[in-house]
Amino acid sequence: MSVSVVYACIHRIASTIAQIHKSVHRRINDNTERVEHNVSQLINSAPNEMQTAYDFWETYIADIFLYGKAYAVILRDPRTTEVVSLQRLPPPEVEVKIVAGVKVFTHHDNEYLSQDMLCVKNMYGISIIEQHRDIIGLAKAAQDYAAEFFGSSGNMTGFLSSREPLRKEQIDVVRESFNNSGDRLGTKLLPFGFDYTRVSVDPDKAQMSDQRDFQNQEICRVFGVPPSLVGVQSNVTYSNTEQQAIQFAKYTIVPWVKRIQQEVDIKLLKREENLFCKFDLSDLLRGDSAARANYYDRLVKAGIMTINEARAAEDMNALDNGDLAMVQINQIALDKLDEWSEKQSSAI
Repeated sequence: MSVSVVYACIHRIASTIAQIHKSVHRRINDNTERVEHNVSQLINSAPNEMQTAYDFWETYIADIFLYGKAYAVILRDPRTTEVVSLQRLPPPEVEVKIVAGVKVFTHHDNEYLSQDMLCVKNMYGISIIEQHRDIIGLAKAAQDYAAEFFGSSGNMTGFLSSREPLRKEQIDVVRESFNNSGDRLGTKLLPFGFDYTRVSVDPDKAQMSDQRDFQNQEICRVFGVPPSLVGVQSNVTYSNTEQQAIQFAKYTIVPWVKRIQQEVDIKLLKREENLFCKFDLSDLLRGDSAARANYYDRLVKAGIMTINEARAAEDMNALDNGDLAMVQINQIALDKLDEWSEKQSSAI
């Protein structure tokens, strides 16, 4: 996490998922309806007394990238078996084992069955950082090299040569004195009889800008985050930034949301009640204002969406008589064309 682009990628994904509105719905035949449920309150407002839902999900998602998996204990009312709390557990403190063919999660002296543990994993349950340690290590090495170079006032190593033979004690004194003076800017004074040959490096090259930029883009590729969203240099213009944001939502956020939704459905909701969790991704997937206006215009005119449904999608208040579906009448079936033509002629 000390590599800035790693922190930025994890924070971008975790904070994006944390801010998504979450709700519980019920399937009724071919339709669905939103329902008030205690689980909805837990996953969208406060999963426990110590955390807000935003803080819980942001930390929970970060655990997946750092450790390859995230854990939260599901606490239930012993009388009704309803879920009353979600308590996050640090992954390094949880041990998973199989006892008599049953998966058991152990945290300190407590043991939990699978149905009492909300567990979301990365692919193979391995941390992305662990899988790609070499890529991140190169970025960290380049970052440390640049920090060390500029931390020593941009002074590179060099050779001190003496025109007279020296004893080891004299060499140590001169070297220590010169190295200590190298940490400060200003004029350096060489002892009499010494020559200094500098190993020079261009400051721009010392920053390793190209190498660091390449490694940063590699890290973005690993996390599935467009470089422009975490401030990494790339050939991005204002016109295609929005498209990158939509791609980020579709190909990075949606798969993670799907994993979480399925885990919530299985562990927190009762199948016999036809309940399921839904993350509202409309804000992330919607296009620019012109594209949205055209989208709603076509759906309303085709009778697929009412005016109030379109207004609700944009977080606008409903209008009176806005729940009526409408269609345009400037198109008719071909077999009715003759009848319509005669009616128009008689009207003239």
